[in-house]
Amino acid sequence: MKKLISLGLSLSLCLLLAGVLNAAAAETTTCMQGDTNNDGSLSCSEAKNLASGRFTAMDTNRDNRLSMDEMETGMTSIHKSMDTLGDGKVKVQSYVNYWCGAAPKTGKVSGRGNSQPQFRKMDTNRDGAISTGECLVLWTVRFRDADDNRDGSLTSREYVQSIIVWFADMDPNRDSLVTLKEWNNYWIGKCR
Repeated sequence: MKKLISLGLSLSLCLLLAGVLNAAAAETTTCMQGDTNNDGSLSCSEAKNLASGRFTAMDTNRDNRLSMDEMETGMTSIHKSMDTLGDGKVKVQSYVNYWCGAAPKTGKVSGRGNSQPQFRKMDTNRDGAISTGECLVLWTVRFRDADDNRDGSLTSREYVQSIIVWFADMDPNRDSLVTLKEWNNYWIGKCR
C-alpha cells in the first residue's frame, strides 16, 4: 500500500514538474540532443536516431551488442563531459543540460522513476514528441534516483551504479549483453 501511495505521489510530482519545467524550457533556445530540426521537441524518429547513435558509439568492438564494460566506458566518458568543474562530481544543472539542452532553475527534485520505456515516460502529454520540458522532468528525476547520498551531485561511483541498474533493465534475457533491439525497447519502446 505504501508503495502505491509513493508511486502515486511520484507520478503526481512528475506531472507537476512537467508543467513547471515546460514553462521554464519555453524561455530557452538551446535544443536538446537529437533534436535535428531544432523545433524544440524530439520526435519518435529523432529519438530512434539518437538512441541508435549512442548504441553504435558505445559498441566499441562492433559486434552489435553492448557488454557492461562497453556501456560503463561510454557512460563514464559522458560523466566526464558533464563534470564542468572537473571535480569528479556532476551537478543536476550540468546533468540535465547534457541530456536536454536546458537546465532547470532549481536542483531540487523528488520522486523515483519507473521502468516503462523512456520515450513514453518523457512524453507526458502523449503527443508523440518530447518537449524540452518533458525531457527535463525525466532526467531530473533520474539524477535524483542516482544521487544516493542526496548531496546534489553525482560522483562517478553513483553514476556507474545507476548504469548497472539501467543495464539490468535493458537486458531482459539476462545474457549480459544488450542488443540494439533491447536498447531501443528500453529507451524508445513503441513510438510512431
